Amino acid sequence: MLLNAKTEYACLAMLELAQHFESGEPVRGRRIAEQHGIPSPFLVQILQELKRAGLVSSTRGAAGGYRLNRPPQEVTLADVLEVVEGNTEPATCASASSPLAPVLLEVCQELTAARRARLSEISLASLVDQATAKAGPMWYI
Repeated sequence: MLLNAKTEYACLAMLELAQHFESGEPVRGRRIAEQHGIPSPFLVQILQELKRAGLVSSTRGAAGGYRLNRPPQEVTLADVLEVVEGNTEPATCASASSPLAPVLLEVCQELTAARRARLSEISLASLVDQATAKAGPMWYI
């Protein structure tokens, strides 16, 4: 599965917010952009979409930023992709005039449903846990 840049940036931003959820402190958009190499104006647009969808909230001011509206355990990749990509289920085939097109459409719809089901099983919290485990222990001297 390939993610377009917008979807990847949205997922990275949401994971960053998930990492900071427990602190209750908002995360500045500039920090997210710098940390993950996301163009700041593009990130602002993405965060506004996520805000309109109710996944994040924002606070203005010097101590402002963005935070998740729900615990990371309750937000799935399917939630994020639905906001950013919308409904991606195919409705027709390119060659609908072919008598074989309905069979291809059915397969496409099955694949879309399987993708959605799998993404619904993956929470932001589980991805943050995986990233933390792969990073290994931090040693301070």
